[in-house]
Amino acid sequence: MATYSHKLQDVESGDRVGISFDNRNLDYMRVYPNTAECINLDSPDNGYTNNAIGFQTRLNNKLLGFPEIPETPVMRREFWVSAKGNIAIRMIADNGSFHTVSFKPNLTSYYYVTGSYKSGEVFVYEVYKTEKGYYDKKPVTDLQLKNCDDGSFRFQKF
Repeated sequence: MATYSHKLQDVESGDRVGISFDNRNLDYMRVYPNTAECINLDSPDNGYTNNAIGFQTRLNNKLLGFPEIPETPVMRREFWVSAKGNIAIRMIADNGSFHTVSFKPNLTSYYYVTGSYKSGEVFVYEVYKTEKGYYDKKPVTDLQLKNCDDGSFRFQKF
């Protein structure tokens, strides 16, 4: 079984992309880097982006200087995530349901993630530099990857 409480760790080198997570309402966000055809829940690379609640989220900011778009909030967490495979990002709602977006990362782009903890919706955008030199966003193409089926029963599906 995976260790569900550990935080996502920055990838220091190699194929990687920068991902900014809206820190205002995304307390239960789990990232699954190096994903192939299905999401491996037990990969040691998986991790949560934030374990803070309430006023602690401002204290829990993590800024690495990624490009900003007009929607980029002051309160955010930025991570370097491995781009050797697909990336899946899952929002776990307060009722235990979840919504997942999985995508193939582009090494020349950054990504911005936002959503709603109440509804469990998550939105992932590719942030790219326009011909005019400013940054804009577009939704990623969701690969709709599912969890790998290892034949065992799991209470937690995330």
